[in-house]
Amino acid sequence: MSKLRALSLFAGIGGFDLGLERTGGFEIVGQCEIEPFQRAVLRKHWPEVQHIEDIHDIERFDCDVICGGFPCQPFSTASRGRRVAVDLWPEMRRVIDGSDPSYVIAENVSEYAIEIAADDLRTLGYNIAIRNISAHDCGAPHGRSRWWLVAHPHEEGKFQRALDAEVAKLPELCAGLWNAEAYAGAIRVSDGLSHRVHRVEALGNAVLPQIPQVIGLAILATHPSGGDSHGE
Repeated sequence: MSKLRALSLFAGIGGFDLGLERTGGFEIVGQCEIEPFQRAVLRKHWPEVQHIEDIHDIERFDCDVICGGFPCQPFSTASRGRRVAVDLWPEMRRVIDGSDPSYVIAENVSEYAIEIAADDLRTLGYNIAIRNISAHDCGAPHGRSRWWLVAHPHEEGKFQRALDAEVAKLPELCAGLWNAEAYAGAIRVSDGLSHRVHRVEALGNAVLPQIPQVIGLAILATHPSGGDSHGE
């Protein structure tokens, strides 16, 4: 089976990207990130990938997977108490709608934000799997709990079983792999500056790569060989 092509939105320092590549079944073909320091990190580690600064500049992207941890700060209270995103989730949804990938992987610290995204993606024809995973449970030096969404075209029970089987492997997969100092060093840029504040901020917002790795493995376990399956 050829590798699934992934577009990484709100890419940060590439946690999604690294995790998906570790499976051996994904190729990162595009990265979108607005912050200059994070873009420098991405260019250092993925020099051949198409880099896009502003998500508003993306109309359609040829890919099989769109992934991203859309920021939750733009969510605000609107009529009837419903919180809506001012521009970031709707922009991600717009790119998904225009690109029609087979899979979407999204992450947010807010369950409410993920549920809004799930409702929108269901209207686009996807089935949805949602999991709450704590980085602390994976052996990381912080305990942030994050919500993960996978939009997929498969029968729900089949994909849920594959996802649960892979997520159960996280403790073993992460054992002995997380080293905060080594990870911090890995995201230095090569201009001779430490950028300590930017590195601390980038680490604080970073996705633990092992989580998208197991999600990617679940996708590969259920993806039919030989091409696009969205809409079948």
